[in-house]
Amino acid sequence: KFGKEYVTMELTKSEQIRAGLQKSFQSGSSAKASTICYGYRLTSSGELAVYPTEAIIVFYIFERFEAGDSYRKISAALADMEIVSPTGKATWSRETLSKLLANEKYMGDVILGKTQVVDGVQVKSSDARGQVCMKNHHPAIIPRELFDAAQKEKRKRSRGRAIVR
Repeated sequence: KFGKEYVTMELTKSEQIRAGLQKSFQSGSSAKASTICYGYRLTSSGELAVYPTEAIIVFYIFERFEAGDSYRKISAALADMEIVSPTGKATWSRETLSKLLANEKYMGDVILGKTQVVDGVQVKSSDARGQVCMKNHHPAIIPRELFDAAQKEKRKRSRGRAIVR
C-alpha cells in the first residue's frame, strides 16, 4: 500500500558513514584499531608491533609520572636526553604527555568510537554505548597495573585543579 520511500528512511551520508564505522567496530574489522601511535609501527600485514626505541620512552614516561614527576619535569628530562616529541619538537608538551598517559593502546587494548564528528569538528563521544573495547588487540608496552596506577595518579592530580572563572 505504501511506497518504498515510506518503509525505509533515507540516511544522510553522515549517518551512513557512522553506521558503517559502527558495523566495522562491532565486527573487529575496523582499520582504526591499528592506527599507530608513538611506540608502535605497523607490520607488513597491518598489525601493530612494538617499536622498541620509542617503547622505552613510553615506559619511562609512565614510570616517572606514576613515581610523582610532573609533566614539566618529565618534559625537561626528555629534552635533556634529546628525545624529541612524536611531532619532532624539542620539548614534549603537557597535552602530549597527558594524551600518551591516557592512551589504552599502551596496555594492548583498543577502544573504537571514542570520538565523533560534530559540525565538522572531532570531539570526544559522550555515548559510551557506541564504543567497542578490544582487549589484548596487540602487544602491550605498559603492564595494566602501571597503566591503572597512572590513571589513578591523573585523577588525583586533576582533583586538585579547581576551575576558577
